[in-house]
Amino acid sequence: MEDGSTLAPFSYGGKRKGRGLRSRARGGSRVLRTMLVCVCALCVVGGFILAAQFSSMAGIYRQDGEVQVVGSKWPAMQTSEGAIAETTTVGDEVKTNRRRLVSRIGFGSCTSRVAIAQPIWSNGIIPSDIDAWIWAGDIAYTDWPDVNCAKNPAHVHCNCTRDWLRSNPDSCLAGDVAHARLKFEEQLSNVEYIKFVNFMCSTSKENSWRSLDLSSCDRPILGTWDDHDYNWQDGDKRMPTKEEQKQLFLDAIGVPAHSPRRNKGRGLYWRHTLNEGVSGREIDVLLLDERFDRDTKPCHTRRDFCKFTNPRKTKYMWCKDFLEGGADGTGSCCKKDDLYWHGWCKLPQNRANPAWDQFCNPKSSSYGFADGNSKIFDKNSTDEALSWSVTDQVDDANDSSVLCEILGPQQRKWLKHELESSKAALKLVVSGSPLISNPTEVVCSQARKKHPAAYCKCYDDFDCFQPAQRNLLHMFTTAPGCVVVLTGDFHFSDIKVMASGLTNNTAVPAPCEGFRIDTVGLRPNGACDFVSGPAFGVIEVDWLTSPPIARLQIRGGGGQLLLEQKLPLDTCIPAA
Repeated sequence: MEDGSTLAPFSYGGKRKGRGLRSRARGGSRVLRTMLVCVCALCVVGGFILAAQFSSMAGIYRQDGEVQVVGSKWPAMQTSEGAIAETTTVGDEVKTNRRRLVSRIGFGSCTSRVAIAQPIWSNGIIPSDIDAWIWAGDIAYTDWPDVNCAKNPAHVHCNCTRDWLRSNPDSCLAGDVAHARLKFEEQLSNVEYIKFVNFMCSTSKENSWRSLDLSSCDRPILGTWDDHDYNWQDGDKRMPTKEEQKQLFLDAIGVPAHSPRRNKGRGLYWRHTLNEGVSGREIDVLLLDERFDRDTKPCHTRRDFCKFTNPRKTKYMWCKDFLEGGADGTGSCCKKDDLYWHGWCKLPQNRANPAWDQFCNPKSSSYGFADGNSKIFDKNSTDEALSWSVTDQVDDANDSSVLCEILGPQQRKWLKHELESSKAALKLVVSGSPLISNPTEVVCSQARKKHPAAYCKCYDDFDCFQPAQRNLLHMFTTAPGCVVVLTGDFHFSDIKVMASGLTNNTAVPAPCEGFRIDTVGLRPNGACDFVSGPAFGVIEVDWLTSPPIARLQIRGGGGQLLLEQKLPLDTCIPAA
């Protein structure tokens, strides 16, 4: 966390009722037939059940509703329970290739801040014989110094001019492209990781896999980023070098140079379809980008905390920017949620306003979008506070969103389209940030003599962005098929389903206290049912049962099964 508070990341999960999951998050108790699940292992975390499309296996790229044919391919044909035959035309010649039927998918995040051994690849992940791997963020800690700044404050990695981007000694390398390149190289050169990639890509030899499209391997490798491989802890859209960082990350996970994910001005969100063309066995994988267009934290989430801290302490210097920075000097924090969600939308008389759905109803298809001419207050009112337009109150007159964003307007439109149009029975949504953590207020700044304690109830996660969170939850619960969210960031694992912490550097033994306790009631086996050591997540689908069953698992560093929940794929129906 950037704010130096005592808060730490969290995970979430589901409580079983019959075949569904009961959600007590965000108002009301009801069965979510779209199973709300988080898996946290490695530094892998899982939340709702969600999917992204693996299009390159079938020779096409799909993005933003567009289809670009990369190669001429006939439909894939299933030839056995374990393989698919794929015919490809090359001139007048027809070639038949065999590729694996994906039934076991591994996922994880958060490798290591420094160069250490990563035995989990050889001891746990490879022996688990996975058919595909999904990165949920933090493949490398590209913003992290190579020294201990507390012991070496004068080191060049730790000694920098403080500003909104580099607010403490450990963040001096945020946005440094050259250092990020070295940190990615460090991870890609890890002996155990090389063994893993060679296992996934049987055609690769030595380091030749670096020139491959890893999503086209026999066992595809997919992924998205989070804050540390974005090169800024808890980073948002203000990152000055985000275009360069995006190219480095896509290089690291083997995305082709011609992929539209590399286009300037957009995040790296994408859809892949695993087992494409195999009726009844397709798995859509939706990779979200929660950094490129992410707003700063909403003002109310840290206002009190920042008022009660000491700005002379370097770890709190970011508060000056939060409260006094920005283009107009009123603070860089995002003001829209305070103005609309916690302001105008709370007034009962405004429910009759034609703009209510746009500004206040996360279930509406028009929610969150408005242009500069949208009026939500009476322009004839004698009270100036009730007569301004959208552009009078937002930081950017070109901003079409009326909520503090994590995904951004364009990605939200894309995600809604992909979820609604998907025919896959299982959809895996990959989120670098936890979707539901622990929305319980805790002390994030101890009381001082002249001030009371400050309370916070969110971390670097969706709990800070409640309107965006509720809109996303509505998308998932109304989508056809089973939606499973895989999340990362926090260095422990659970089924809510959450998987986070690949190495002992990020996942260490921890007591069940504070943020690690599930106060929401989403862990199936109790508030303290989590894994604190190195672990990774697995989703295993048994296609031969009727109905097919997805097993959501947390496995330890040696591949041993630690946590598991079962999801029959016929239980997922859209919520009303």
